Amino acid sequence: MKPVIGITTYMMELPKKTYAAVSSNYVFSIKKAGGVPLLLPMVCDREVLQGYLNIIDGLLLTGGDEGINPQLYGENPVKELECICTERDECESYLLENALESGLPVLGVCRGMQLMNVAAGGSLYQDIFTQIENSLGHLPKHMPVDALYHKVKLSEHSILEEVFGTSELMVNSFHHQAVKNVAETFRATAVSEDNIIEGIEHQDHCFAVGVQWHPEDLTVKHTHFLKLFKAFVDVAGA
Repeated sequence: MKPVIGITTYMMELPKKTYAAVSSNYVFSIKKAGGVPLLLPMVCDREVLQGYLNIIDGLLLTGGDEGINPQLYGENPVKELECICTERDECESYLLENALESGLPVLGVCRGMQLMNVAAGGSLYQDIFTQIENSLGHLPKHMPVDALYHKVKLSEHSILEEVFGTSELMVNSFHHQAVKNVAETFRATAVSEDNIIEGIEHQDHCFAVGVQWHPEDLTVKHTHFLKLFKAFVDVAGA
């Protein structure tokens, strides 16, 4: 039986209906890596969420346009933070905490990485362009999602360095928030040239990795990014 990977979704509101949605690139990447992708609708019911955890072998926390609620790390929102979703924060925090407790591997992408850090007690820059002096580009408006945009440096002996077999990596980038203070149980394992944290890893867990870029959008055109999903799925199936 292939490992089942639970993929978190968000609520997409259209004129007539609201949908539980996520980019199909997550689904493709998990399938290509040898896993069974299973979409997890955002339901703020702990019995339902526990049901999800009972049937998955790994948890993928996806990206999205909603920021993490800054009240979770003791701040009020700045004007550049245009949208938050407290329900999503609550649901995904529950899934994350219980996945870690039960030993399930976790992969967080962009917003998912930020959620991992905040849920564990860390904080965020709500808007890197106004809160970090001399920050470089991280949110290009006219770049395709599968285009490489800037470089990150991977920490020695990190899971990310082991997976990619290199200490430097070109990545795509679509974010205006970033990890500020890393939670005590995590460590920063990837940084951009302007010292913005682009990757974190749990210090005690077998596989709890967050990346700030979007590897799911790169696995077709830049196939080496499939290595991250393969490593994730392999641990889930072990």
